[in-house]
Amino acid sequence: MRGKTRYRTRMAQALTVLVAVGSAGAVEGLAQSKLSAEARRVLDRMDARAKTLTTLTADLKQTKLTIVVNDVAEKAGKLYYKRSQRKSTFKVDYQEPVVSTILLEKGKVSILEPRIKRYQVIDTSNGSKTAELPLFWIGRSSRTIRRDYDVRHIKTGQIDGRPTSLLELNPRSTATQSMFSRIQLWVDHKYWIPIQTRLIEVSEDHLTLLLSNVKINPRLPDRIFKLKISSDFERIEQKLPPSP
Repeated sequence: MRGKTRYRTRMAQALTVLVAVGSAGAVEGLAQSKLSAEARRVLDRMDARAKTLTTLTADLKQTKLTIVVNDVAEKAGKLYYKRSQRKSTFKVDYQEPVVSTILLEKGKVSILEPRIKRYQVIDTSNGSKTAELPLFWIGRSSRTIRRDYDVRHIKTGQIDGRPTSLLELNPRSTATQSMFSRIQLWVDHKYWIPIQTRLIEVSEDHLTLLLSNVKINPRLPDRIFKLKISSDFERIEQKLPPSP
């Protein structure tokens, strides 16, 4: 039983790192690097989109590459996003290879796994802010991005025939640097959101998230963000300990 508890705690901590939707903390007062004109143009367009973005849906393809064993793990599903005055919420409904759902809100992660009849709620409000990292970079302000990362414009190009600008983010905080050496965002020129995100570890293993069939500001009823939990599901509640 203790082994299971330790395993679930490690999984909860890993999820906190990868799915935080709050601000990623960095040391205040660090000097910001000078932006190129093209990087500033892309960030300004992202800011303009963030101000008008209230809902979003997209098809999601998630790929994790582990280089040392040449292993590729893929997931596919649907992404939903909704912003209100109080919070932003992301929901991912995975359909392949196994049906599952993750609901991401500030301070809380909910995981529904119908195949094994399990529902987890992870309270992340005490987790380390310096270790938090958004999995989806939708709706984030350039001020927050520049505070936490050095930003470079790498190139313009295309993803699935869609014109994009590639930004590379180098983390400022040592906590984030210990997990990811850099983060790459392919920002779509039509919607001005990252339609592909890649989180690259020091080992060069990386997680890639690709969005397609994007719809901006569709009407999304609140029920989409409600989880239906059967009475026979195992329920697990965890609270991450405060940072040391």
